[in-house]
Amino acid sequence: MALRRFLQEPGGWRITLGGSMVLLLLISAIAGPHLTSYAHDEMDLEQILAPPEWRWLRSVLVTERGSELLKARDRAGIPKSGTDELPDSEGGLDFLRMDEDSFSQPVEEPEAKPQGHILGTDNNGRDMMALLVAGSRNALLPGLVACLVALGVGLPLGLIAGFYGGLPSALLGGFSGVVLSLPRFVLILVVISALAPNVYYIMAVLGLTLVPRISEHIASRVRSQAGSGFVTAAREGGLDDISILTKHIFWYQNRALLFIHFALVMAESILVETTLSYLQFGTKAPDVSWGNIIEGSRMTFFSGIYWITFFPAAAIVMAILGFFYLGDGLSARMAYREGK
Repeated sequence: MALRRFLQEPGGWRITLGGSMVLLLLISAIAGPHLTSYAHDEMDLEQILAPPEWRWLRSVLVTERGSELLKARDRAGIPKSGTDELPDSEGGLDFLRMDEDSFSQPVEEPEAKPQGHILGTDNNGRDMMALLVAGSRNALLPGLVACLVALGVGLPLGLIAGFYGGLPSALLGGFSGVVLSLPRFVLILVVISALAPNVYYIMAVLGLTLVPRISEHIASRVRSQAGSGFVTAAREGGLDDISILTKHIFWYQNRALLFIHFALVMAESILVETTLSYLQFGTKAPDVSWGNIIEGSRMTFFSGIYWITFFPAAAIVMAILGFFYLGDGLSARMAYREGK
């Protein structure tokens, strides 16, 4: 009954759905390596481009042409043992560029034997489940850097500007105007050019570009509460401004904003990190990102073999929606409680 009542309240189902997705992502990032049979950099050369083991999933993610290409793979001489030399990324996928005449002779497809690759393997024989787990860690950790910068700078600025007004508020407005006038990706490219192309530097710049949005939101909330009766009573009780601002205004009245903005910044940082990794500006090999998994599957995707692209893309969507629903649900719950 308590869960049903919670779901019926504003934001309840969004908090539950988003929290479940985020919890699954956290479990994958923390305990995932103990749940997979393979390491993310382990190559099973006998199962290069092995499709998912579930037949219904294989039928969805492999087109008819993709099935023919998998048969052509066996004719192309892909190594079958760890002692053979692994073909390079171009030569090893020559069978993907075969013309239609290459498929003229029928080939009996042997019955696939389970190899423990539930979600299949990529074009290097790496287990897709292990790659997704490794990618979840590299999606969360850079996002935490962005949150640390965005909240660590934006929260104090918003509290001070909203509480005191005047010069602090004017300085915040000027800072926000400068940051918002600069395109985000231009700033990121400047950092990449000036420093080593490190994903954590990039996420720090992303966090800095999110400071105006967070600080302005917090400042507007604090500004509306600075003249409230509880602030006057606290001052008459002998409390200093720091105690009033941090304890009574922020923690008692607005602490939900911390969790709301944390969830929204995490969603945005995952989107930016995966996009930059796809463009080869973010996480680079041998580290694994959902973005560079998709980038490495561009040849197989257009050949009718979709699972290498589908699973990381689904993970990206789930992670972003999870944090977004969590933040949006917390915002709706906060507004509902204030209106009661």
